[in-house]
Amino acid sequence: MAKRILPENLIKFCVEIFVKAGLSTDDACTVADVLVMTDTWGTFSHGTVAILNYVQAIKSGSIDPAGKPRLAGEGPSWAVIDANAGMGMPACCMAMNLAIEKARKQTFAWAGVRNSSHFGAAGYYANMAVKHDMIGIAMSNADPNMVVPGARGHVIGNNPIAYAVPAGKEQPIFLDIALSAVAAGKIFAAKALGHEIPATWITDADGLPTSDPTNWPATGSMTPMAGHKGYGIALLIEVLAGALTGAGILSEVKSWKLHPGEKAYLGQSFLVINPAAILPLDDFKQHIDSAIQELHNAPKAKGSDRIYVPGELEWERREDALRNGIPLPELSFTALYQAGEELGVDTRLLD
Repeated sequence: MAKRILPENLIKFCVEIFVKAGLSTDDACTVADVLVMTDTWGTFSHGTVAILNYVQAIKSGSIDPAGKPRLAGEGPSWAVIDANAGMGMPACCMAMNLAIEKARKQTFAWAGVRNSSHFGAAGYYANMAVKHDMIGIAMSNADPNMVVPGARGHVIGNNPIAYAVPAGKEQPIFLDIALSAVAAGKIFAAKALGHEIPATWITDADGLPTSDPTNWPATGSMTPMAGHKGYGIALLIEVLAGALTGAGILSEVKSWKLHPGEKAYLGQSFLVINPAAILPLDDFKQHIDSAIQELHNAPKAKGSDRIYVPGELEWERREDALRNGIPLPELSFTALYQAGEELGVDTRLLD
């Protein structure tokens, strides 16, 4: 059984870590909230397990802990934030909050971030809009780690995208995905165990499908989900999060983990739609509730006892985590303890 930790204790510990690493208290609180919220959803791959990587990126110079986001340009329904090579979370929260405020007046709003770094889970930002009864869409480009049809090697990032939709009596609809056929963590796990993987997950050095992850990611690359469809959406995100914001695109984007000392030059993009400006908000929410209920009541496949709506599992996990503590994996605790030891932060909050 996984060891559990109260979210408030985990947040407090993470804040202390990031302050020791050089962030302001406000920025440390923002980063901690993003990571711990993600852990409460059970999306541990993008939660506090990354804390040691962030600390090491700060130490190497990939991320500037003193980098403060600034408004680089804006109009009635758009804005661009320069993250100044700092942690991605403060700049992205600033951008999404600006988009929300502009959508109150303009119905639709877009905000982008350039000169950024890893921003955690895209779903955190999409759900910021939901708290204001708006539809949120969040996306980021990533360092090239995915092949494209007809190519070999790392060509484009598995660029994540998330959306969240407010509901009435039901929980918000919420989806957060990257565009590779499978999460990198599953490939690493199979590699560590010496297991073969489905040949649809990665390619080899020649760009051909392989079930052997031994030499990945040094050679070969992850494949896009649904082939050309995932590739096409990844390229759209490259345009909206990279080109449109003035951030790096494709090979200009560097891995904040694999290229110590180099700035990532990531870009992020956020869109907000204010349904209350188009039709009565209660009518919209009732419509969403009806859609969720219809999906729940759809005919079930043999052996199936429940149909889930995107986000439903995450909200149930969060409710359990808030009530009983977050069941953090051992890998997350290992990263947290090591970060605490490296920075001289008391780890008793983790016990």
